[in-house]
Amino acid sequence: MKSRVLPVAWLLASLFLPSTARAETHPVLVIGGGAPFRDALTVALSPWDLRVVPLDSAPPRPVMPRAADEARALARDAGASGVVWVAQDQSEPSLWVYDASTDQVVTRKIATAPPFDAPTAAAAALSVKTLLRSSTVAPPAERIGAPVSPPSAPAASPSPSPPSPVPPSTRSYADANGAAEASTRVAPMTDAALRVELEGAGRAVASQVDARLGAGLSAWIGARRNVGLAVAGTFGPGLSIDAARFSGRFVEVAVSPSARFRLPVGRHFVLEPRLGMSLHSTSIDGVAVLTARTASTSRLDASVDGALAFEALATRTVGIAVDVGATAMLRYQRYIVESDAIFELHPVQAFVGLRLTTSLL
Repeated sequence: MKSRVLPVAWLLASLFLPSTARAETHPVLVIGGGAPFRDALTVALSPWDLRVVPLDSAPPRPVMPRAADEARALARDAGASGVVWVAQDQSEPSLWVYDASTDQVVTRKIATAPPFDAPTAAAAALSVKTLLRSSTVAPPAERIGAPVSPPSAPAASPSPSPPSPVPPSTRSYADANGAAEASTRVAPMTDAALRVELEGAGRAVASQVDARLGAGLSAWIGARRNVGLAVAGTFGPGLSIDAARFSGRFVEVAVSPSARFRLPVGRHFVLEPRLGMSLHSTSIDGVAVLTARTASTSRLDASVDGALAFEALATRTVGIAVDVGATAMLRYQRYIVESDAIFELHPVQAFVGLRLTTSLL
C-alpha cells in the first residue's frame, strides 16, 4: 500500500509545488489612501506579481529631496521594491511613487483627497499603475518603451480602460538629490520648520521717513507648516533733528515677537498676515542751541503691530515679499527742550518693506 501512495504523493507535489515556487512576488509598500485605495491597487497590480503591503506609518514628506530619503529608508527596512503614498501639499493632494532600484521618485497631482470612494480609488490605482510603468518596479514587458511582440494569433481587442480623472501633470526627479527632469510647480517651502528673514523698510515715524533694517527667525508648526511664531529685531541710522532750540539725532532699536499664518495663493505666491507687539528703545542725543550744552534722553515704549506680506516663491527655499503694515504706539512720545517740543512721534506709524526669506530646516 505504501508503495502506491508515495508515488502518487510525489506526482502531486511535482505538479503543484513548482508553480508555487515560481510565483515570486515583489512587495510594494502603500501608505495612506484608505482601504478602498489599497484594495483597488491590489487588483490593479496582481497581474504583475506585485504584492501590496499596507504600512501604518507617516508618509514621506512631499518635498524633494526628503521624500526620496524617507522613502528609501522605508523600502530598505521592509525589503520592498517600491513605495506608494498619498500626500497633501498645500491642500493639493498628490500620488507619489518611489523606485528602490533606481532611487527615483515620480509624482502626479490628483483632484480628490482621501478618503476615496470606490470609483475614485480605482482611478487612483490606475494612475499609480501608470506611474509604475516608468519605473523598474513594473515587469520589463510592461515598462514604458518596452518592445511590443506581435501576437501569435489574432485576439479580441480588449475593452479600453476607463479614463483616469487624474490631471496628467507629472513631476519626476532624477535622483535623491532632487535634480528635476520635469516640474510643473514650485513647492512653496511646505516642509520648512525654521525660516530666517532679512528686511529693509521705510517707516513714517514723524514728519520724516525712518529707514529700517531687520532680521528675524520664525518657527512653523502644524501638518502644513502654515502656523508660525517669530521674533525679529530692527534698527536704523536714525533721524536728524534740526529745531530752533535743539540739534541732534533720534535713534530707535526694536524687538518684535509675532504670530503668523501662511495662505497659499496659486502655485507660486503666499499671503502671510501677522499680529504681534514690539518693544522700542528710543534715544535722542544732541546740543541745546541757546546754551550750547549737550542734552540726551532715552525711553522704552511698546506697540501693537499688524502687517501683511505678499510673497513670491523664487525657489523651493527662497521667497521675496512686499511687507506692508502699521504700528500703534501704546504711549504718546514728545520730546521737549526748554518748554518747546522739538520732536514728536506719530501714534500710528505705517511702514512698507521688502523681505527676503529662506528656509533653514
